[in-house]
Amino acid sequence: MLVLTDPTKPDSTETFPQKDFLEGAKMLAGRVDPPTKSTGALHKLLTIVVQVAVEDLETTFTEADVAYAYRKLHRLAEVRVTKWKDDAAACEKILASKENGQRAIWLSRTQTAQEARLDTLEKSEFVVFTRGTDPTQARNILTHETFGGLLPGVERTDSPSEDDAGVQTGFGVKTTSTGRLEEWSLGTLDGFSTGGFMLIAAAKPTAVRLPPVKVRTAGERGVTGFADQRLLGVAILKAGPKSTADPLERAIEGLLKQGVANAKSALRDAVLQR
Repeated sequence: MLVLTDPTKPDSTETFPQKDFLEGAKMLAGRVDPPTKSTGALHKLLTIVVQVAVEDLETTFTEADVAYAYRKLHRLAEVRVTKWKDDAAACEKILASKENGQRAIWLSRTQTAQEARLDTLEKSEFVVFTRGTDPTQARNILTHETFGGLLPGVERTDSPSEDDAGVQTGFGVKTTSTGRLEEWSLGTLDGFSTGGFMLIAAAKPTAVRLPPVKVRTAGERGVTGFADQRLLGVAILKAGPKSTADPLERAIEGLLKQGVANAKSALRDAVLQR
């Protein structure tokens, strides 16, 4: 529950439960730091925080809690902008290196040859796949040489289940009972995230969940693996187009992809800071 003071009575301390999160966000737009307009990424961020506060039936939140949570997420976005810039510079340096170029050429040629034997990939020594990702995850994947950029876990002898892989491919669900998942593509990708990097990597066929044979020649052809699964090799193929969007707005939009979870975490922290 969210309780607010009456905005029409500046000197009043009387509070009331806010039941309409859209109206609540509108009321608080000029009372948070930084203030928001009625539209845009900042207002979306405030709105999701207000919505989570309003819909929580167990905790009573105040205007101060919402302002704290909103500001925390805003700072997180600012940090992300700085980190993206640093990570992009590091990836550009790797892309220009001779070692990366040689590895990328070898993996690309192997992926091209792979197209002729898609129905027997399970019997191959390794499988090659690609994905476009943002600078931070790209750098993590290159640093740790893992499927999703996490620190290498215990050497796995299994691959994601068919059900888990299907949920990741169809609905983007990453968290499973056996570990976090990531998805790459069997084929080469033409388009990928603005400001990001195209990676190419290889792994043992037994370490990933390959798409069914009947769909390996078309579509996304998603290859799903555990985020902490080790790769046999990885390189940057190319950099994506430069972004013309505001970096902070892009960072906020990224936070909004898991907006409810991020808002809940920030509001919990606000309660602890009282």
